[in-house]
Amino acid sequence: MLQCPHMGTSARAASEFLLETVSALIGTGGLREFDRVLAKELTRCLRCDAAGLYLYNQSAHSFTPASSSFADPAHLTHQVGQLPASGTMKEAAVRAGTALVCEDVLASRWTEGTVVAKAGFRSAVMAPLLLHHNRSAPQAGRPIAVVFVGAKARAAFSEADRRLLEELALQIAPVLQNVLAAEERDALMALAGRVVVGAVTIESLLPAITDILQRAIPHEMRGLVRFTSHAHGPWFEPIYTDGLDLDLEQLRRYPFERMAPAEMLATGKPVLITGYGHERFAERDYIESLGVLSAMLCPLTDRQRPFGFLAIGSRRRNAFSERDLALAEQVGYHLSQAIANLLAYEEIRRLKDQFEQETVYLKEERGASVDRKELVGESPALQQALKAIEQVAPTDSTVLIAGETGTGKELVAQAIHQLSPRKHKPLIKVNCAALPPTLIESELFGHEKGAFTHAIARKLGRFELADGGTIFLDEVGDIPLELQAKLLRVLEAQELERVGNSRTIKVNLRVLAATNVDLEQAVRDGAFRADLFYRLKVFPIRIPPLRERREDIPMLARHFVRKYGARHRKAVSRIAATALQALTTYAWPGNVRELEHVIERAVILAQGPILTIEELESVAPAPPDGAAQATKAPRTMAEAERTHILHALAQTNWVVAGSTGAAARLGLKRSTLQHRMKKLGIKKPSPSRT
Repeated sequence: MLQCPHMGTSARAASEFLLETVSALIGTGGLREFDRVLAKELTRCLRCDAAGLYLYNQSAHSFTPASSSFADPAHLTHQVGQLPASGTMKEAAVRAGTALVCEDVLASRWTEGTVVAKAGFRSAVMAPLLLHHNRSAPQAGRPIAVVFVGAKARAAFSEADRRLLEELALQIAPVLQNVLAAEERDALMALAGRVVVGAVTIESLLPAITDILQRAIPHEMRGLVRFTSHAHGPWFEPIYTDGLDLDLEQLRRYPFERMAPAEMLATGKPVLITGYGHERFAERDYIESLGVLSAMLCPLTDRQRPFGFLAIGSRRRNAFSERDLALAEQVGYHLSQAIANLLAYEEIRRLKDQFEQETVYLKEERGASVDRKELVGESPALQQALKAIEQVAPTDSTVLIAGETGTGKELVAQAIHQLSPRKHKPLIKVNCAALPPTLIESELFGHEKGAFTHAIARKLGRFELADGGTIFLDEVGDIPLELQAKLLRVLEAQELERVGNSRTIKVNLRVLAATNVDLEQAVRDGAFRADLFYRLKVFPIRIPPLRERREDIPMLARHFVRKYGARHRKAVSRIAATALQALTTYAWPGNVRELEHVIERAVILAQGPILTIEELESVAPAPPDGAAQATKAPRTMAEAERTHILHALAQTNWVVAGSTGAAARLGLKRSTLQHRMKKLGIKKPSPSRT
């Protein structure tokens, strides 16, 4: 019976208990506080040892423990978020629409009897919270929860206790409904207050609302994901994740059409990946292998079309109820509007930055005219090349510039452009060897927003930037075989397609290409398309190596002395005869570029107005044993490059990076030098054993 020592008669005590309890619950600020106040009042006034609340999930026909005691990892229900309703006393109470008493849970037919007994309870009362309850038809109400009251003693509850709990449940059902609605409203309002355009970015959006989301829907992992286009169809990529690391390559093992994001994309409705009856999703085993035992995806939509989703995960089995899913859907709706505004804001900002960068780039390229003084020399070999430049420059012909590393192929391209009718348009330069294979297609042809990972905005390719002008493809032999067909299309039809877009874009440009490898041999080896080779070789120009124009070395050396003397503020006026002889007889595997770097360093080291052999001996020694190939005349352009790299590596004791490494000596990026070393089969020799 009711045990309230500070109250009077049982009827009066019951009435006061109901009034006080309902009044206390009306003032609660959320589900957790509602449950705590309810448990406190019930344990104070009933012969019970514990009380708690279970939310009813009608669609899943399950119960979600809502009490704070259930959140204790030591509690039996902690590892399971949703408890099956079938065969339980809670189900029976919901179906009957009345409170039920169990005098001995061990002797009962209810499926949760063993669990309740293990928790230390012998008797229990279950009272359903029904909305719109009709006293004449008790089953007509819609159940939203069940109140559980347990006692350690057998037969601890009377019929009066059962009726009291049934009446209490009837009165607090609408209170709980209002509390849940207010909690959701407050969470959404707090979320909207955190998401202010200009104050957060896409990447910082989820961290900014994590605490609000965590309070509304208890969980351990979360993420924002966007849909992307892929060569094989739709796909997705994370914008931000917290609590787990997804391996997209592992996920690509599963067909997209059998995955949860595909169903969400098709229906526009949230889905549960894990939980009862959700084995249909192909990726479920992988998700659970990461420790995510419950997960739900809620769509982020723009004009009613999903462009991504909010993912929420838990390490508890079946952690999310239909209320959680409905709330997450509302969160997704608010995030969709915020993200749409953020994307628009960031896209405007990115386009502005991109426009400014492209403008600067185009101005620099347009203003980059060749210094004709750099094409220094009077040798017949060089004069023949200069004559070819003058002949082909006024045309729109494609030119293939061949020459060893360091011979000045880029200067020749600049000269052709500056002598052409396109000189007032941009000259866009691309070093194909310096671009990673995964990025070269995007760099050349451009890409659309979302075409691949990190493609957060549309980007114009180098061919589009060169529209109306000239594009210079340096190291054209390094273009991957799979992209050569697209390059051939640009050459023949003057049209292209951006990555991620099938729309054809027309361009009007001239192509200049350069190579220091034997393209004819590459064609024979199957590494270069024959049709592309012949299309590039409309007008070939060969730039002679420095060893074929030794008579130009003194003139070039004096030119570089004047250039770097002025740049480094060194009063070097001439080169000693012995030094000039040393320069003339040196093999120069790096050609004009190596000569220029040697002279610049010698100028820096010079102590007087005359450049002497002492400075040059330290910068241009005879090739050591480690680069013995440099003493022989190279037979091919590839061998010349290999010899030059070996020479630089030997001079730096095989140090590649750093200001004194081989890459800096050769005027290359470290990654570019490593790429060329791998292609030419250059490996560091093993240390000799004594």
